[in-house]
Amino acid sequence: MKKILFVLAVLSVIFFLGHPLNPFSSSMFTFHDSTQPARIQQFVLNLKQLKIPPRIAPDFNYGLGFPVFNFYAPFSYWLTSLINLSGFDVISSLKLSFILALLTGLIACYLFLKNFFDFYPSLLGGILYITSLYFPLNIFVRGNLAEVWFLALFPLALSFVYKNSLKINFKRLIGTGIVLSFLLTSHNILSLISLPVIIVFSLLLKNRKQNLSSLVLAVVLSAYFWLPALSELKYTWAREVATLTNFRDHFLCAGQLWQSSWGFGGSTKGCINDGMSFMIGKIQLILFFLGIIFSFGKQKNKKIVWFFLFLTVSSLFMTLYQSQPVWEIFSPVLSVIQFPWRFISLSLIGIVFFSVYFLNYLRIPYKYLLITLVMVAVFVVNGKYFYGQEINKTAFEKKYLSREYIEKKAAYAVAEYLPASIDYKYWRDLEDKNTIPLEFFAKSNLEPFDKNRQTTVEIVGSFISLSGFIFLIWKTIKV
Repeated sequence: MKKILFVLAVLSVIFFLGHPLNPFSSSMFTFHDSTQPARIQQFVLNLKQLKIPPRIAPDFNYGLGFPVFNFYAPFSYWLTSLINLSGFDVISSLKLSFILALLTGLIACYLFLKNFFDFYPSLLGGILYITSLYFPLNIFVRGNLAEVWFLALFPLALSFVYKNSLKINFKRLIGTGIVLSFLLTSHNILSLISLPVIIVFSLLLKNRKQNLSSLVLAVVLSAYFWLPALSELKYTWAREVATLTNFRDHFLCAGQLWQSSWGFGGSTKGCINDGMSFMIGKIQLILFFLGIIFSFGKQKNKKIVWFFLFLTVSSLFMTLYQSQPVWEIFSPVLSVIQFPWRFISLSLIGIVFFSVYFLNYLRIPYKYLLITLVMVAVFVVNGKYFYGQEINKTAFEKKYLSREYIEKKAAYAVAEYLPASIDYKYWRDLEDKNTIPLEFFAKSNLEPFDKNRQTTVEIVGSFISLSGFIFLIWKTIKV
């Protein structure tokens, strides 16, 4: 019965939530981050030319190249590009990547919760996690492939860290290190924020040295990305462009987490003018509050309970206007996050943890029937938000995968990575002009982002990661 229910949950995700993501459909949907298909196309182009790891989108910026992959977390592009190389076109690959992220999130959250709770509540927890409305917001409104994959990998990382603490085992150490390296390369900002969370969680468990060793391994394996990204960011306009987004304009009111109008616009100042919703899900929030109340009467896993209580409450608090004094004090660091509502990402696992805590220890007749009904209810209630603004797939490809768009438009959507040697204001003025200013760019010093070579720090980062990978293979064979 358990296997059947698990399979039904997976199929429900694919056919119910994932219906708009059908890779064989002739339709697509528009979203904020319209450069996603172009980035996938350019990433694959690098792989075909054996430029590994990809650093430059070679056709961006009037065909002169643009260092987007040098700074943008690559995990989701590695995976989506492999799907593309297997035979699917770019748009279908993007859809499949979103579906795979949903399935990964379901299974990962279930596996993590199963460490503490029974099968049925844990499976419900996985469903509650991926049906939180922050998932369809990131897929169908924002189109943020990196953030969706961070959400999918975060509970998986926590599960591996927990398992790694139970027994000293080299294979577990390796597996945890690999998963953590995926997490560290999934999203620029959220990966950094999650690092101290992972460290604190590891310190609450047994065998701390083994988990910290896994974390060191993860840092080594991901060095090909973070070392050049941190070292060469000063050669771009990133800091100046980041300041154009004022975090003070993007706080939420508490009511928005419960109810706000669903839309496909953007985040604006105030609590009533946002064009997009920040609802978490009413069923999730009700069970979350019941779980908090219920947890105070139980004595099991107290360290874990307090950890998730602090993580969840503090994360939700950081999204609200009431947290602005904290943001002001730490603005040199927090301003990089740009949008306070990004902290919703870290709160979801805790919301689900307490929801499952309540249902796991609830003692009532026919409890499993109640859990099954909640599963169905959350699919029905939250599933209606899993849709996008449809557009014909051919029209979408013509608009966002055309040579015109790739060469002259795409780079402007990631303007923060423009080399600092180029006059930013003049470059922005070229956006609406149908000209290729070769004379201007010929005079610009594009070092260190020459698409035909790698810098020393890029070579060193790749060497560190490759050395770590070879070490893993050698030790695995030896073991």
